[in-house]
Amino acid sequence: MARAKTGDAATEARDLMSVSAAARMLGVSPSSLRAWAAAGRVPHVRTRGGHRRFERETLVEWLRERGAGPPSGPTRTSELVPTRIPPMPEVAGLMKRSGSAIAAVFEEELSRSRALPTRGAATRRNRALESIDALAAGVASGDLSVFLRDAEWEGFRHGAAGQPGDVPITEALALRRALDRTAIPQLDDLLEERRGVERAMDRMAIRLAAGYADGVKARLRAEAR
Repeated sequence: MARAKTGDAATEARDLMSVSAAARMLGVSPSSLRAWAAAGRVPHVRTRGGHRRFERETLVEWLRERGAGPPSGPTRTSELVPTRIPPMPEVAGLMKRSGSAIAAVFEEELSRSRALPTRGAATRRNRALESIDALAAGVASGDLSVFLRDAEWEGFRHGAAGQPGDVPITEALALRRALDRTAIPQLDDLLEERRGVERAMDRMAIRLAAGYADGVKARLRAEAR
């Protein structure tokens, strides 16, 4: 587990990256990077003011140890899974208003698939809410690139770390069922919008699985060295 270092004079003197800059380098959203840093998954430091900062060389080494960088740039998978959909701002608003309900049903659906420890419930809820926010933002603008890229990186991270692939897949399916039970029924009179949300979730599952496969390959390459 990567640990944060407390701020000191040497830390302040380094050329450190902000959360936004580091997120752009890794190809993930700032909210995802903050969550991973808080969980100790990504190396970072704290300034004297308590802000998280990321050292470029340390991040590069962290990625190198995992065999490769995170998924980024155009790939065949990305081309086969379009990121554009018709903008649906009203549907996005519905998702945001239903966020807490979706997250609660997500936890319920997930518990049907596997036993869930009480510890980590808040982290799971935050992860679900971040996914809902990213999906809502993509639905509002018609651009799912951030939502899909986060899903691909989550799969990559699990594969590179040697974690079971069914964990992120199970969570993705639980989120899909949560949407089916909460937000999507409210779109019964909006067939095209309903199909748009369903297609977005299908694309997310594909990108997540592709990211996991890339992560496994990266880990195997690293182990073979």
